[in-house]
Amino acid sequence: MNPSMLLQVSESVILKSAEMAEKDPHGMIITLVSVSVVFLALIILYFAYTLIGRTVNRTIDWKGLICRKTQTAGNDMPSPEETAAIALALDQELNGETYAAIGVALHRYLNDTVHDNESYIITIKRKKS
Repeated sequence: MNPSMLLQVSESVILKSAEMAEKDPHGMIITLVSVSVVFLALIILYFAYTLIGRTVNRTIDWKGLICRKTQTAGNDMPSPEETAAIALALDQELNGETYAAIGVALHRYLNDTVHDNESYIITIKRKKS
């Protein structure tokens, strides 16, 4: 840029700053305007994201993508037959070793034998290379 142009811009900025300092010596107007702009932008973004979310949830078949819910008598609980089938499948899949591992883990956790006693001292052994 041209040096004289920079001088004109600087003089313009200085004059406007001095004018604003006379009108608002404590800066309350600028503070209120800037806070209002930020909150207005946040409100607009909230409504925009809400609208986008609702639109996407209506247009995409989430139930078909993830898993179809069981059609029961008005509630989301599985029927007794489905519960029995799930229990039998889990019983066939899990064997005695799994139950033993869960039992040992619970025993160690409940008896506070999970962690060793730490000395909280860091030791560094240097090796010559």
